[in-house]
Amino acid sequence: HHQGRPIERQKLAKLFSTALHYNPDTSEYWLITPVEQGRIKVADAPYIIIDYEWDGSSLTLITNLEHQIQPSPKHPIYVLNDTPYCVTYNDVPARINRAVREKLINIALSQDGYDDVSNHLILKANGYEHVIAKS
Repeated sequence: HHQGRPIERQKLAKLFSTALHYNPDTSEYWLITPVEQGRIKVADAPYIIIDYEWDGSSLTLITNLEHQIQPSPKHPIYVLNDTPYCVTYNDVPARINRAVREKLINIALSQDGYDDVSNHLILKANGYEHVIAKS
């Protein structure tokens, strides 16, 4: 959205997404180009994970702007207020939508990923353990 109206051209939204950065220390979003930079407001997360690819050990998350992210320590999945997110490029978080979350929870359950000590549901993917839900 820009000035309360959706950006209707997908190519323009993708172009803006390449200049989007997030500073986790200050919780600020920035559009940074070679010529200028400016802070922007984001209500929750600028991207939404709307799909995924899973081959039994490798996980790729796909955003509404077709970014593909493989969760890892550099791009962790984390849970905030019972909602899972994944860090994408330039530290920008993406919220995992409900349908993808439920499918990832089912994968974690099939892996017997519940940790009794921490009460977290752990998804094993890409050689790492990712918290996908907390109880």
